[in-house]
Amino acid sequence: MMQRALVLLIIWTGVSSGSSAFADSVLSDTNGDGQVEILAFGDSITYGVGDGTQPGEYVVTIPGRGAPRGYPLRLSSLVGVPVYNGGVPGEELVGSGAIGSGIERFPNLIVGSSVDVVIIMEGSNDAQHFVTSRAYSTTLQKAINVARAEGKHVVLATLPPPTGNHAQFAGFTYAYSESVRQLATLNSLALSDVEQTFFEGCTQLSTCAYYNLPEGLHPNTPGYDAITDAMAAALN
Repeated sequence: MMQRALVLLIIWTGVSSGSSAFADSVLSDTNGDGQVEILAFGDSITYGVGDGTQPGEYVVTIPGRGAPRGYPLRLSSLVGVPVYNGGVPGEELVGSGAIGSGIERFPNLIVGSSVDVVIIMEGSNDAQHFVTSRAYSTTLQKAINVARAEGKHVVLATLPPPTGNHAQFAGFTYAYSESVRQLATLNSLALSDVEQTFFEGCTQLSTCAYYNLPEGLHPNTPGYDAITDAMAAALN
């Protein structure tokens, strides 16, 4: 109970101070249990909604979430350690909505857990509810503080920029991704620049081979492959 109270206090205390423990390799056993474990935290893009389709398939809506897929399974195979899928489709980081908010769920997954590394990539649903970049940044910092108070390494990830039928929300995700970069620098955290990976892999987002199109929010199989490569680069 005292530990949980301490964590809840830290959530509201701004930027946590740097520590030499976080200058070591990201893929390290921070809790001394003899193994490295990673939690991938986020929304439907972490869960893997839209995975399994190929470029050129006409997808207006994703028919169902299915079993968890996406980048966590690929990343686990690539780096050789367990990567747990903590994605919840439809969840916002800041707002509550019908599903609840990521910042409310985050401490329940982190406090007392055995994971050593936490990857945070969430915000696409916040964009659809017009959450300001200031509110997003403040909330993401709270999550960082919780993870670091628990001795976890944190990897921040920028967001795939929406296109097609969701292109109107791209301005928000651009702002969120810039906040992610700033917080990674401010907190001396590893950064997976997924947004930049998509820009580099697509000459034009509206026809990008990384998306289910024209749905334009969720990646397809090549898109999740690209996210995995970006995550692996940040871990290494």
